Amino acid sequence: MYEHLVIFGATGDVTKRFVFPALAQVFANRGLPTEYGITGVGRRDWNTSQFQEHVVELLVNHHTPPPPTSREGFLESLEYVRVEDLGDPRQVQSIFRKKAESTLLYLGLPPQMFPPVLESLRQVNLPPGSRIIIEKPFGFSYAQSQELNRLVHRKFPEESIFRIDHFLGMPILGTIFGLRFANPVFTPIWNRQYIKKIEVIWDETLAVEGRADFYDCAGALKDMIQNHLLQLMAVLTLEPLETMWSPDFRDKRVELFKSVRRLSRAEIRAQTVRARYRSGKIGGVQVPGYAKSEGIVPERNTETFAQVILWVDNGRWHGVPFVLRSGKALGRNRKEIRVHFKRGQKDTESLNPEEGGTILCLNLASEEVNLGIFTIQEAGGVRSAPMRVDDPISPEHLSPYERLLLEAMSGQSRLFVRDDEVEEMWQIIQPIADAWAENEIPLQVYPAGSNGPPLEDTGGLTASGHSPTTAETPGSEPFPS
Repeated sequence: MYEHLVIFGATGDVTKRFVFPALAQVFANRGLPTEYGITGVGRRDWNTSQFQEHVVELLVNHHTPPPPTSREGFLESLEYVRVEDLGDPRQVQSIFRKKAESTLLYLGLPPQMFPPVLESLRQVNLPPGSRIIIEKPFGFSYAQSQELNRLVHRKFPEESIFRIDHFLGMPILGTIFGLRFANPVFTPIWNRQYIKKIEVIWDETLAVEGRADFYDCAGALKDMIQNHLLQLMAVLTLEPLETMWSPDFRDKRVELFKSVRRLSRAEIRAQTVRARYRSGKIGGVQVPGYAKSEGIVPERNTETFAQVILWVDNGRWHGVPFVLRSGKALGRNRKEIRVHFKRGQKDTESLNPEEGGTILCLNLASEEVNLGIFTIQEAGGVRSAPMRVDDPISPEHLSPYERLLLEAMSGQSRLFVRDDEVEEMWQIIQPIADAWAENEIPLQVYPAGSNGPPLEDTGGLTASGHSPTTAETPGSEPFPS
């Protein structure tokens, strides 16, 4: 049986950094069918040998290159097809000159290329049962996501469509599931009665380097919060589920997104922050301001920092703020989830009011889990000290793209984003994007290498954006896990 993987955008940034290293590791660790062919599609005037040399170079630079023997076998499976115009069905049809039992298409292209490619594919003869992987962002607005769903459904049924969000392939998702649903300490207290707020943070020292064409059309809100951070929020808040491999994992995510409040204009003004970096130093290196970077249109007012406070209007989470934050060109990399628990005693006068309560920190970069707790010292003082919490679940360690490519190759869609799910996610973010586009929220400025714009503490907010009254404070009755 001859199986065929076709990679559109085979010389692009995403395929270079993620897809080919992941495929090489899959080939080395598990092997692919002997008659498995991988066709890279691009506009560069290359032949197959030049393309293979390109892949060799990027694999050498990868932090875990595959063994030489498996690398050679992987390279032999590659071929290259030049297509100058992906909007021309006749040129696209030339990719499929070999007969294949099964074809998996991967669109690693700029988002603006999705519509013409999907229209070309609609007119191309593909083997029955062919499937397609589409990179994020799935549109730049709610309306565009609807239109893309319509276009892709003209050729492919929903069960054959894999909208990729590589955060859903992170190994730490297994840790979150273990803490939430299999840990006798955390499972009973994972609700509004015990949790004060949850933060999902993705701060980077990296500036816009090399991504101006895409990033200036997206910004931090659409590049990170609309997809990656919303998915992490869903995993943190969805209703009980046995594992992330459960068939209803996507149903639960959609159910959760439907319960996320669509912010009013008043709430958007009070609960969102947008900013972009000006010139500054990061690690001693001078970085030009975003507006002065090559390829940027300053008049777009694209933000490089976004913070949004969202609310889940259901019984488990009512009144708990979820702070989603992402920024570029900051002073340090900080990629973590912070779960803030309420104090366990009524009288808190003896505690330092500047210190928070117990905090569970999940490091999204190192996958470490730490618990910051208050401890009583021999002298009678109170201090917060971190301690390591062993991962309750140790899933097979695969990179996100390895895991997701294996899932798509086997036809499993649990870790991919469904059509109704992506539209629900856009409906959450679209009111914010509209208000920002109309400049209702000031675009702040922060120096590159700093901690970002000044932010107010969100610990005491309720779903209406103000300090809780007695009536809004959850009662003392136990909450079902």
